[in-house]
Formats: sequence, C-alpha cells, structure tokens
Amino acid sequence: MNGKKEIAFIHRYGLEGWICCGGHALPSIVKNLSTDVDIDFYGPHTTETKNPELRSNIRMHELPYTWNRANPSDKITKTLLWYFWLPIIGIRCRLNGTRLIWNDETVPLTAPILRLFFGRNIAITVMDFFARIYTEKKPKLHWLRDWVEHIDFAAWRKLPLIFTKVLYTQEFLAEHGVPKQVMHLYRNPIDHAKFHPIDDETRNATREKLGFTNTDIVLSHHGILHPNKGNDWILQRLAKLKDDLPNLKCLLIGSGPEMDSLKQLATKLGITDRIVFTGWLPTEQDLNAALASADIGLVMRIGQETDHFHMTDTLAHEMACGKPILAVNLKGIAEVISDGETGFLFSHKHPSEFHVRLKRLAENAKLRQTFGNKALELSRQQCHVDTCASALAEVIRTKTKEPAFQISGSGH
Repeated sequence: MNGKKEIAFIHRYGLEGWICCGGHALPSIVKNLSTDVDIDFYGPHTTETKNPELRSNIRMHELPYTWNRANPSDKITKTLLWYFWLPIIGIRCRLNGTRLIWNDETVPLTAPILRLFFGRNIAITVMDFFARIYTEKKPKLHWLRDWVEHIDFAAWRKLPLIFTKVLYTQEFLAEHGVPKQVMHLYRNPIDHAKFHPIDDETRNATREKLGFTNTDIVLSHHGILHPNKGNDWILQRLAKLKDDLPNLKCLLIGSGPEMDSLKQLATKLGITDRIVFTGWLPTEQDLNAALASADIGLVMRIGQETDHFHMTDTLAHEMACGKPILAVNLKGIAEVISDGETGFLFSHKHPSEFHVRLKRLAENAKLRQTFGNKALELSRQQCHVDTCASALAEVIRTKTKEPAFQISGSGH
C-alpha cells in the first residue's frame, strides 16, 4: 500500500444513511483523516442520494442488500442481516490488517461479535441502550436485557476507545467498570451552512406555506413520531393552554408509528386547528426553513431511563436555528441547556411547570430573542461540524499511533 494505516468505519444504515441519521460530521472526519489514514467502509447499500466526493476518499465495501430508511420494517429485517454480516466484516478487516474498526452506534452485542472475529481494536459510540429501551415496560424480558448488557459491558471494559454524546453516559459507563481514560465526548455535530437562522422574507413565506400567521406563536418539534417522544403529553398540555394562549400553534415535523394516534388525539382535544403535521420534509433546506420559522424550539422525551444518555439531534438543530429552547429536564440535555440562561427546562412529571415556562416564552418576545441568540452561540461553540469532526479525528489518529495499539488479531 502507501504506508498509511488502515481503519474501517461500519454502519448498519449504509454510508449516506449514516449521515442522514446523525453522522453529519462524517465527510469532515473523512477529509481530516484521509491525509494519513486509509479508510474502508462496510455497510449496506442505501436509498439515500450518494455523496460522490465522500466516496472518493473511502474504499467502499457495500453489502448485497439495501437499507431503506422510509421502510419501518427495515429496522428489524435489515438489522438481523447486519448481525449475519458482522462476523464476515470482522474477519475481512482482520485479514486486511485493519488497524481499527469504528461503529458509530450501540447495537446490542456488536462489540462482542467484532472482538471475537476481528480483535481488540474496536471503537464504538455509546448513546442508545436498546436492550433497556425495548424491555423497560416488559418486566418478563428483563432477564434478557441483563444478559445482553452483561456481555456488552464485559466487551466495553476492554475497548481502547469509546465516544459518548453526553458526559452523563460516561458517568454511567464508569459505574459499570468502563475505564474513564478510553471515553471521549463527541457532541451532536451540526453543519451551520445547512441549519441556521433565516431572513424575514423566507420566514414569512415559510409560515404562510405552513398555515401560520405572523401573530401566531409557533412551537416546533421534529423527529420520528414515536411514543417515547411524548408528543401526546404535549398535545394534552396545549389543549389546557388554548384559552390562555389563543395564538399558540404547534408544528410537528416528521412521521412514525404515532402519527395516526396523534391526529386522533388532536381531534379529540379539539385542537386540530392548532397542530400542523408536516410528515417528513423533502430536503434539509425545507427542514431548516420550517424550524427557523418557528418561535420556540421544543425538546421532549417521556423520561425513560435511557432518555438521559442523549443531547438529541432535535436540540442540536433547534439551537443552530437560533431558537429559544423549551426542553424536558434530562441529564444529557441539562449539560447543554442552562435553565434560565439558554432556555427553559421543565419536568415531564409536572405539567404546571411546562405551562408556566411556555407562557413566559410565548408572551415575551425579548426573552425569546435573548435565549435564541445564546443557543445559537452555544451551538457554534460546541456543535460546529468542523470542531466536532477535528476533535474526533484527532482522537482516532492519536490512538492508532500509540505503540501499544497493536494490529488487530494479536489477541482478544
């Protein structure tokens, strides 16, 4: 070869699917590393538009199936296929002399499988504890959760490199024996060329298109409409406030299994004229315009144990658009949003707290502007895509240069 070290990036969503689902910094990471590292990518084909410039800096090894993000069943069927291919990927990387494999997600048992078939030099991003998410309300399956996590933690304790989105996750991992020195913070990256405030003309045109007037106070939220997002809780709160805040509207961007039930709930509560469901918007430009045209950025989860391990892309996007933030008070979110300084936090257990803080924001344009400006400044400091990418790339580059960082296959 050319004397460069070889590393591999893998993702079950495919290359461009990874970018669309949180890997926004990937092009910058690859550009940063490619000067002195050869990068291979292993993953399925994707229905997302290909990125020729990114692919020109990576050796692609696409698996013989396609991940379709718009097809809900793919999360089950294609994840099972991913488990089938993981040992093959591990063996192939081992035979190729790959120095490190990075998997930017936390699919259960991925790290143990790769350690078995590749070797010790696995890096992962820990943010989702799926075994907990899907068994939290199913006590009869807690034995399965405990078994999966026992195996995962045993593998994670031996990994040379772990990235987390929030510091709270590092505290949790340390309590389970993962060495602190292998953990590094990697905030949700944002490309501020794509997500940013908009001018008044674009704002007015977007609001008119969505059915809002300039006197409406628009609360926006985006993402998969899933039960753990708590949008039903939000609709119930808005119904309680419809007399106090007659010009309050809600913009729900995205789709998912809760779409029909949320529409039915809005009808039952008599607030269909106050809620706009957009579904998935066609482009990032459309998403940016919709978010930036709103008055308040909402971040909501129902407060499951696993919700504390996230900053959330919703929060990152709202901050980049310069929105004042109204967010549920969870550990990871509270690391970013200082209550009363860059936004307001509320407890999902205390609806009255949500009501009071939403009313304060709705009735005080100057406060919204102050919070929005501070949120944008913080976004540029902590989440700028180039800042996040260079920090992560430098950690990988430094780690792979360490003398003790042996070629995989030298032992488990």
